[in-house]
Amino acid sequence: MTSPQFPPGQRPVYQQLSALVQQHFSTHQQPRSGDARLFRKALVIISLYCASYAALLLVPEPLNLLGWLAHGIATALLGFNVMHDGAHESFSRTGRLNRLAALSFNLIGSNRFYWAQKHNRNHHTFTNVDDVDEDIDALGLFRMSPHQPRYWFHRFQHWYVWLLYPLTSLFWFFVLDYKAWFSRTIGKRPFSKNPTLADQAEFWFSKVLYLLIYLIVPLQFLRGTEVLTGFLLMHAALGFLFAVVFQLAHVVDKAEFPQPTANGAMADEWAVHQLRTTVDFATNSRFLTWALGGLNFQAEHHLFPRVSHVHYPQLHQLLQQPLQQLGYPLRSYPTLWAALAGHYRHLRALGRPDDTTLVKAGLAG
Repeated sequence: MTSPQFPPGQRPVYQQLSALVQQHFSTHQQPRSGDARLFRKALVIISLYCASYAALLLVPEPLNLLGWLAHGIATALLGFNVMHDGAHESFSRTGRLNRLAALSFNLIGSNRFYWAQKHNRNHHTFTNVDDVDEDIDALGLFRMSPHQPRYWFHRFQHWYVWLLYPLTSLFWFFVLDYKAWFSRTIGKRPFSKNPTLADQAEFWFSKVLYLLIYLIVPLQFLRGTEVLTGFLLMHAALGFLFAVVFQLAHVVDKAEFPQPTANGAMADEWAVHQLRTTVDFATNSRFLTWALGGLNFQAEHHLFPRVSHVHYPQLHQLLQQPLQQLGYPLRSYPTLWAALAGHYRHLRALGRPDDTTLVKAGLAG
């Protein structure tokens, strides 16, 4: 495939927004990375992660199933708040601490190197672009983009998707990771570099460690049926949270799905593309902002991924008026439920036989 390319030369929208953000941090003498608020939160989440793991081993059955469920939720919190910032090198000003935070993804099932290729390089650059952004590729099971083929069963996808989301992390960790690792591609885009011997050793060591932590060790304390039931329950919580939170930012009826021309040219500069394809939600909810690691401020995150999520509420206020003046207002849903409804409407529309999505696809004249 022809690799998509954004227009060369000046990037006026990004340069203006970047100057505002730089001035903000200089004026307030704040680091772009995490601060004491993030470190305190990380300690709370790591404590929940460890305590819930101990509970799933030591609490008598069947109450230990609550430990497995709690551990799935704690694992999602760890991914949202610690791993995600670490992978974007925004958790700390210290490179080693960022790497340690990113490595938590290896602990919870996947791989730091794979995530950098899938998320940082592909998703954050070519958001909602078919064959490049793997986040909108469900191997035909769901139709997330108007450019994807429609099959008869997509007519019901806005119903069955909620039953399949709990399988997300299982499929991710045990299928997609290996598919990408052996093919050296994400979507149809090759890795930017081949993994080194150290990267390969890290990948396989992490996969073995994961099986040891979540299957071998529990089998020393629990019956096999208990371990299997608990393991699936843990992944149901983790997978559902991962799927829903990431879908609400891009696979909704307020997001667009621009595609490159035949020669790979994208219509807009990168920052404008992010603003067209990314949607905030529930930005007034302090609880969701805390729990989701600022992932409800997705537009701010996509524009400035090297800024820690603890600063996103400030950036939201800072950027609203300038973006309105530039003609690219922040797209947002006021509540979590409104975002869920937007996701439902999008899936329902794309499952219909009639093609009613040309405007959203950026194809209307």
